[in-house]
Amino acid sequence: AQIEALLGELAARDTAAAENAARAQARAAMAQINAALGTGDPFQAAIDALSGVIDAPVPAELAAAAADGVPTLAALQTGVADAARDALAAARSDGAENAGVFGFVERQLGLRSVAPRAGDDPDAVLSRVEAAARSGDLTTALSEAEALPDVAKAAMADWLTAAQTRRDAVEAADALNARLSG
Repeated sequence: AQIEALLGELAARDTAAAENAARAQARAAMAQINAALGTGDPFQAAIDALSGVIDAPVPAELAAAAADGVPTLAALQTGVADAARDALAAARSDGAENAGVFGFVERQLGLRSVAPRAGDDPDAVLSRVEAAARSGDLTTALSEAEALPDVAKAAMADWLTAAQTRRDAVEAADALNARLSG
């Protein structure tokens, strides 16, 4: 009976040790993923390691970005001004809202709002998109961009896709971090 009890205790300790090792591997893999999200580096090896030690599947948004990495927040913040300029130029060339001499001057000089302002015209919307992106709030930037005309969205499609990819991967990593910590 004592031997049976000792064997049971050893088995429980082995199980606990294996669970602790798996949690440590999962934390190490998540640390690598979080670091890669910050630097924009690929993180497929960390996803593979994580997949081997957790019970649930890795979120699809995170797995999809693993091979190539995600754009850095700094790159998105740097690129938003050019994307907004292109989108505004496309909206202005497509619309009649900027008719007259002032509209001609705006189109020629590329005048645009650089501080966020109210309104539903493309210039106002893009001013809020840019402000949100510069503050690091990609969710708000993407939400604001929904109000743009299709021609403006098409002109900044690369930036919007990159921002969406980053936002989705970061949100998935945050959810996975919370799940592993809980």
